[in-house]
Amino acid sequence: MSMRQISIFALLFLSACSTSKKITPGICDEYFKSVKSHTIKGTKHCRSILIANGVVIRTEEVNASLLRHVDVIKCPDAYKTYGDIGTNGVIVEETKQTFDFIIPSQVDYKRKSDYLNKNKTYFLNGYLITNDSLRISKKAIVRTEVLTAKSYSNGFDNDSIVIINIWTLTKKEVRKSLRKWSRSYD
Repeated sequence: MSMRQISIFALLFLSACSTSKKITPGICDEYFKSVKSHTIKGTKHCRSILIANGVVIRTEEVNASLLRHVDVIKCPDAYKTYGDIGTNGVIVEETKQTFDFIIPSQVDYKRKSDYLNKNKTYFLNGYLITNDSLRISKKAIVRTEVLTAKSYSNGFDNDSIVIINIWTLTKKEVRKSLRKWSRSYD
């Protein structure tokens, strides 16, 4: 099995373990009863985060021949280390590759000038980014969405706050993750 196949297998395995009570009986569920995870509604069961050399990436960016080491960190350890973005686990890869990255405050989004004087809170795939220096590969960013008090009813009522959600998953990948999760609880 190649390193790329191992990486993909680890990502799939960790996603399954962290989103299904049938596979992981209660470890994460008991832990998260005592910890408040900050997520955007509808994103709670997205799949695991892939980090290579300290940079959040997509699987397609990894060159298997340059992989050195792969670690799978499941919750609650992933949550303790990476905050809310580690809720579903983290796959940490050490590789000889380099990645062109940015930090959340450098992410480009529509009508950025409209929000210059607003307090911004950044999320990754619906999970609160607690580390402002989190590095995200430029190639990993699929899309960004801006949520304001007007667009996010029942959430907050402060017009000076803007939520920037950075997606490294396509809409199809998010729907697939959510379908898997709902089936495990049927």
